[in-house]
Amino acid sequence: MTTLFGGLFLLFFIGMEVLPEKQRNQWFYKENKASLLSVEQEILLGEKIEKHVLQNQKVYNQAVMDSALWVILTRLEQEIEFSDYDYTLKIIDSPEINAFTIPGGRIFIYKGLLVFCDSPEQVAAVLAHEIAHVEKRHTVSKLIKEFGITLLFSILSGGDAILLSDLFQATVSTSFDRANEREADDFALALLEKAQISPSSMASFFRKLNRENRAYNENIEFLMTHPHNNARIKRSLNYQVKDSFSSKPLGLNWQEIKEEVK
Repeated sequence: MTTLFGGLFLLFFIGMEVLPEKQRNQWFYKENKASLLSVEQEILLGEKIEKHVLQNQKVYNQAVMDSALWVILTRLEQEIEFSDYDYTLKIIDSPEINAFTIPGGRIFIYKGLLVFCDSPEQVAAVLAHEIAHVEKRHTVSKLIKEFGITLLFSILSGGDAILLSDLFQATVSTSFDRANEREADDFALALLEKAQISPSSMASFFRKLNRENRAYNENIEFLMTHPHNNARIKRSLNYQVKDSFSSKPLGLNWQEIKEEVK
């Protein structure tokens, strides 16, 4: 028995050594392991990644748009109970239609997405989704799965520019799994309702993506980590708000604000 179990352990050890580090991390940290990193450590990690982002991405500063985003973010943030995060929001000067979060409640939104959106409510839907990734600690779980907790601890204690670059690339280019995306959508829809913003704003955002041929191929949904646009539209439209719900305008002239950005 000793020989048998010893041989099995040796085979396991050799196999784990041969397995690429990324695959080892994904095997060991398959489930949500965000609790391995404290919120304080997460915030510190976010500060380090943010410095790298600001060194390599051009931030767009425009008073009118900054004020408008502050109005939207504040409306949402006020409806989050017991959050551990003080949210910050910066605009990246790029025509890309995208947004992402890094650890610690730091959200980045591309100028192209702001120009693309037809209303501040559509922007609110995107921000609510990004806030959900923060509150559910999806970003932390993704980085632990991608790099392993040991490497993240080494970055916290010092790290170097190459590692921070790898972390940033993983943050913006590696997709969340579909379970995380579904959970983020559900959280976002509930948050929009609490903030008196119609949850159907999420549907209108994805409908526009579809109209402009920026949708995913609906025939290969099972291959995608992100839920299909049409599935997200349906979930948004089917979301049942309370009978007492009433939407409250954000009070922003979005077309004039976009003209200032353009």
